[in-house]
Amino acid sequence: MAQLTPLWTQNPTRDTDTITAFLAQRDIAYERWDLPPSVSAIAAKSRLSDEEKLEVLDTFRAHLNRLANDAGYIDADLIAIRSDFDGIDEALAKFDKVHYHDDDEVRAIVGGQGVFGFIGDDGRQFLLTVEAGDYISVPKGMWHWFYCDDEKNITAIRLFKDSSGWVPHYRSTERGAAAS
Repeated sequence: MAQLTPLWTQNPTRDTDTITAFLAQRDIAYERWDLPPSVSAIAAKSRLSDEEKLEVLDTFRAHLNRLANDAGYIDADLIAIRSDFDGIDEALAKFDKVHYHDDDEVRAIVGGQGVFGFIGDDGRQFLLTVEAGDYISVPKGMWHWFYCDDEKNITAIRLFKDSSGWVPHYRSTERGAAAS
């Protein structure tokens, strides 16, 4: 379950209704998805085969079809980040700087955890720790950053309207306020 921390209050909450309402006020979609044990078992593996990735995607096909119909997503894949992958620190460094995309950034976390940081229209920052079962859609143009915890272990479904929209536009070279 997600944890929301407005940095101006330093008062975290795990209450799903509070998190959903807070994020909705900022045009960020948030949902909880039930994870069957078979998905959790796949997400716990150190390496995933193409067949296992397809099994996870098929498990959530109803959600993916709903999102495709509602928001126009044309493709989905499954990404698994692990601490022992070659070049993982360099790859993750692309995301821990404040940036935005020309397309929505959509994730359904099926294993592990990570942290999204956001800068609201009022300049205030907040963090959202996402874990297995959390779905988030960050609207295009929103300033944000992302980082993994020290374990660098997260498995997520990604949805795309247009894969070319995933190019990050950096605000500066500064890292997010709480990124390490």
